[in-house]
Amino acid sequence: MIEMKKNVTPGETPAEITISMIDQDLKDGISKSEMVIKYGIKPWEVDEMFKHPLLKGRRPSRKKSLSFKFTDDMSNDTYVSSTVVKDTSEPQFSEREEQVEVDPNQVTLEQAIDEATTAVDESIKTFNEVSETVEDILSDPEFEEEELEMSDTTFEL
Repeated sequence: MIEMKKNVTPGETPAEITISMIDQDLKDGISKSEMVIKYGIKPWEVDEMFKHPLLKGRRPSRKKSLSFKFTDDMSNDTYVSSTVVKDTSEPQFSEREEQVEVDPNQVTLEQAIDEATTAVDESIKTFNEVSETVEDILSDPEFEEEELEMSDTTFEL
């Protein structure tokens, strides 16, 4: 378990400082300047340690402690279901069990596709009806005669 950041106390320089020690310090939220105090070394020595490929670019984790005890009082049965996920990207994770939160109002992909298909079908039906109505209006013989009469008329100003 990762402990919360504590005040760093000056110590003697150990004969050997390991990457795992620095890694744990970073997980505990200890910064480079605090490592200088903790290990009793110079700042440039800390900078040299952080040139190692496993430490390069690493930052201390920022943990904030709550001023109260936070307890989960919800029933897991209501919101969590257990599913087996097949992940073939890495052999060591080929099958694993995951806890997935399920919203009771959640729509499945199949339901969403069915709703979208129904909406599209209704839109196509409406479009076809409107197209037929427009064709009927445009193919009306009265409309053609009125159009011809208008084209024979000349206007003078």
